[in-house]
Amino acid sequence: MKLIHDCVRDVMLDIENNLNLHETVTSTDIQERLNKYSHDDIYYTCQKLQEAGYLKVDFFIDGSCCVESMTYNGHQFLDSIRDDGIWKEVKSKISKLASVSLPIIHQVASQAIISKLGL
Repeated sequence: MKLIHDCVRDVMLDIENNLNLHETVTSTDIQERLNKYSHDDIYYTCQKLQEAGYLKVDFFIDGSCCVESMTYNGHQFLDSIRDDGIWKEVKSKISKLASVSLPIIHQVASQAIISKLGL
């Protein structure tokens, strides 16, 4: 499967907006809200975000998962890509390459933010 960068951002924003302390959010819940992505896209994105250390997720044999929390690193990553203008700039820059990792996206977004701040 391919990791869809827009799906990564949308999933992270959805989780931040819908995950309450001491509760979970299921991949089905996320997919219902983000219906432009398939359930497989959401599940795979959650897998990769857990592997990257951005989410804590429980995966089940039936192909579903429950997001327990967003990690500190997940919040940092999301904060770097949250702004729509920054996200558009990041997507424009990374579109020049065949593939880009999540840490590179974070770095490009952070540099765009620093540039906007005039530092």
